[in-house]
Amino acid sequence: MAECKRRLEEVQYRVKELEEEGKKELEEEGKKEGEEERKTALSKAQAEEKKYRKDQRLWEKKMEEHRREEKKMPWNVDTLSKEGFSKSVLNIKPEVTEETEEQKEEKHQTFVEKHKKQIKHFGEFQHHTHTTKPF
Repeated sequence: MAECKRRLEEVQYRVKELEEEGKKELEEEGKKEGEEERKTALSKAQAEEKKYRKDQRLWEKKMEEHRREEKKMPWNVDTLSKEGFSKSVLNIKPEVTEETEEQKEEKHQTFVEKHKKQIKHFGEFQHHTHTTKPF
């Protein structure tokens, strides 16, 4: 398409030059020798110009048709969005270490010391529904 535009501009420039030469020769009216050559060159240039204009219109039609077809196509969502983060996580089971009786006892003792007040409060209830009431 760009090449077609460039050639069209060149031919239009050539046609313009030949027409200006023809006007100068008409004013002088002394040179009939090169007039025939100029006329043939002018007609060839005009035919070329017509051809390139037709090619340009054809290209423009194709481009417009391509744009319309592209609009009808569904969007590829994968290319539109960006990753919020790219982090791979592997599910690996942690190693389970069995605790000794001493470790279990120590863990239980720290838990009881930490939550002694709440254990005492909830331990005094006679029915499980009483735990839902605020205290």
